[in-house]
Amino acid sequence: MLLDSSLRREMARHFGASFTVLFSVVLTLLLIRILGQATEGLANPRDLFLLIGLACLSYLQFILGLALFIAVLTSFSRMHRDSEMVIWAGAGATPGQFFRTALRFSAPVLTVIALLTLVGWPWANRQDSALRQRFEQRSDLSRAAPGQFRRSASGMRVFFIGKGADAQGLAHDIFIRDLSDGRETVTVARSAALANRDDSRYLMLSDGHRYTHTLGQADYQITGFREMGVRVSALSSPATQALPGAATLANTPSREIDTPTLALSANPYWQGELSWRIGVPVSSLLLVLMAVPLAATNPRAGRALQLIVAVLVYLVYLNFLNATQHWIEAGTLHLGSGLLLLHGGALLVLLALAYAKDLLPRPLGPRAAA
Repeated sequence: MLLDSSLRREMARHFGASFTVLFSVVLTLLLIRILGQATEGLANPRDLFLLIGLACLSYLQFILGLALFIAVLTSFSRMHRDSEMVIWAGAGATPGQFFRTALRFSAPVLTVIALLTLVGWPWANRQDSALRQRFEQRSDLSRAAPGQFRRSASGMRVFFIGKGADAQGLAHDIFIRDLSDGRETVTVARSAALANRDDSRYLMLSDGHRYTHTLGQADYQITGFREMGVRVSALSSPATQALPGAATLANTPSREIDTPTLALSANPYWQGELSWRIGVPVSSLLLVLMAVPLAATNPRAGRALQLIVAVLVYLVYLNFLNATQHWIEAGTLHLGSGLLLLHGGALLVLLALAYAKDLLPRPLGPRAAA
């Protein structure tokens, strides 16, 4: 009982410290990436914090799994360095107690990892995709920030807005440079607003001038206008809006589909995604158990070496998990054989490590049996 409480308390301290460091690093990287996307016009600045939260939710299971693996490894490594393992063994503690203590401590975290992977991962991806699609469906003009030049999604237009839209939806001081059809067209207008006409969305410009010429030639044309419409995009047709559920589901990325739907499908891409979702919590469990024999290293080895080994083992397992997903998607492996090959191999490695570190009972030899 004393071994269980003291070891779980130490693992909790290491887990809290590891999680804080890893989460801070991942949050900083995600913040830089999403800020860059917002600056380039690929994400809505108003959805910045929501996008960061969804991205953190998508990566949280990996942070928890790695923090848990490091916590178990460092706790048992400290006991080996301080010779506490010898003391506990002399007091009657068995290797099975160490594994059970690690499992009891890890059980709540492993449950959270499973829920995040099976439920939270597809939900976060759906919400992120919906936010980005709503932003992409907006016009190029509405995506442009006041005071900045913005390139359109096709790359053929450049927009500049001097002042953003007011309460009436009017933007002011508009500049548009268009390079389509081999001609350069520069349009300046005092104001602009969006309007839907003839199943298309138009940018209605007011009080401006249009300068047009063919690239490489001096055939300039200058036109003044009181009002002019620039077609921005086509509106969705009723037939497109009324797609059946099966067609919509077929066009949905596998990472956005809920887990029960994946389990009922024979689609190789969906089975590959399912193998990945099952593999994340299973790999976290096996890594926790693998940390116990990995901690039984040379006491003179530094902590940095053990952390490097922990990160390498985690990354190798994760890479094999992704490779197995791609093999299942390509039809090289079936779902059951892929899971058995990957996690069965990891289980054999775990047993070999435990046997090499004398954490499993060895068969009695002839002399010992006599």
